[in-house]
Amino acid sequence: MKKDEVLSDSIRNKPSMVVTSVLKNQSEVLILRRSMNVKTMQEKWAGVSGYLEKNEDLLSRALIEIYEETRINKDELILRKIFNQLSVHIHNELMVIIQPFCFVSNTRKVLLDWEHSDYYWINDNEMDDFDYVPRFKEIIVRCIKEL
Repeated sequence: MKKDEVLSDSIRNKPSMVVTSVLKNQSEVLILRRSMNVKTMQEKWAGVSGYLEKNEDLLSRALIEIYEETRINKDELILRKIFNQLSVHIHNELMVIIQPFCFVSNTRKVLLDWEHSDYYWINDNEMDDFDYVPRFKEIIVRCIKEL
């Protein structure tokens, strides 16, 4: 599904589904800085995220996004927790439902795609030092508490 289709669905009051994954390695979690090449939330820090496409299950989309955005293969991941969904309004017209996942990653090696300009592995003492996309800090906190 193209981003424009997602926006048009949201304008018709049909919320879009987004998967967001937190990757944890040892005592740190991976955050990604959204690049200037994306349409929304430029320069904000986020997890690995993507819109759910038609006829696709949530976990499959999460694993696809992780590989596309970081080049971390599913064989290097362990799913630890699927959290309850969250809703968020982005701008006035766009509402999304976020499905958060928490993974343990066996690697810290990341190769970014065009959607992100930087990455960082943070510990819980550094969480307040970054400007996140809406509700992402809440997801990080939940993931850290679970593991």
